Amino acid sequence: MIKVTDLETGYGNIQILRKISFEIKKGEVVSILGTNGAGKTTTLRALSGLLPVWGGEIYFEGQSIHKATTEQIVKSGLIQVPEDRKLFTEMTVLENLELGAFIPGVRKNLKKNIDYCYELFPILKDRKSQIVGTMSGGQQQMLAIGRALMAEPKLLILDEPSIGLSPLLTQQVFDIISDIKEQGVTILLVEQNVNQALRLADRGYVIENGEIVMKGNAKDLLNDENLKASYLGTSS
Repeated sequence: MIKVTDLETGYGNIQILRKISFEIKKGEVVSILGTNGAGKTTTLRALSGLLPVWGGEIYFEGQSIHKATTEQIVKSGLIQVPEDRKLFTEMTVLENLELGAFIPGVRKNLKKNIDYCYELFPILKDRKSQIVGTMSGGQQQMLAIGRALMAEPKLLILDEPSIGLSPLLTQQVFDIISDIKEQGVTILLVEQNVNQALRLADRGYVIENGEIVMKGNAKDLLNDENLKASYLGTSS
């Protein structure tokens, strides 16, 4: 579904990514792992057209997108839930969901997709008239994912969906992501909770200092002693 080859980008004159390469097949959940500052969010911003690509190529469903605008990329079906959610906090839950369906091709399915979001997130139905800024962090995260689903993503990108959440809410969010996976949605997951991410993912890539340093099946990575010691704080 997406193939990234030798991707390079950064901020100003500072290079962050150094020839990053990875791919995601249709129906997979792939996780990008790494510590703060490793280049995870920078990678996602480049995929969504929010950062210029300095070098390398990005192909989405066989089409080059590394020179496309963010609007063009979103219309193609690549939808991102950013780390800070970017919700319209002075608007209601329902209004935020409706704004997720701004792409002309999905507007006709507005009611069906809202019903789907309410099925996934019953709390959103209960609070559809609530002002978003008065909701808890966990509820806002559910809304951010729901708003992304309103756009009928072919590839759903989730940037740190568990950040700032309690262990209970983190588990709820990952259960919901698992449900979305079962619906056949392809997912790219960036997450510091390595254990949760790899239990959900099919494959994973580990990024350090802007470079891919490890990759493989999620189960193999979860059992890798070096990764355990570096990211899980355990080793045998």
